[in-house]
Amino acid sequence: MIEYLGIKNVLTRDEAEFLKHEITRWAGTIRANPISKEEVEYIKAVASKSLDEITLEEIDKVVEIAKRWWYEGGGEVAYRIFLYAYIVRTYIYFEKIRKEGSKGSQQART
Repeated sequence: MIEYLGIKNVLTRDEAEFLKHEITRWAGTIRANPISKEEVEYIKAVASKSLDEITLEEIDKVVEIAKRWWYEGGGEVAYRIFLYAYIVRTYIYFEKIRKEGSKGSQQART
């Protein structure tokens, strides 16, 4: 469903920014168990970047960490971070596709 929203261009940059800030806020409540302190710091570091600086690889890793944490009984905070990170990942992914598509269109015109 989230990918569908990305395809339809329903997710705005402001919404993705809001969710990224929510990841940062919720990450501040994480205690290092069952995920490591390094993983907590990684989530915080990625979420503190601007949307344009976050790579797909970085947000994919955040999604995987949060998903594993949620599956291992992380509760509501883990679920929120997983869901928000997944939505931000969808925004970044489709934004990249749109930019590559517009670059290809511009090159074809010249």
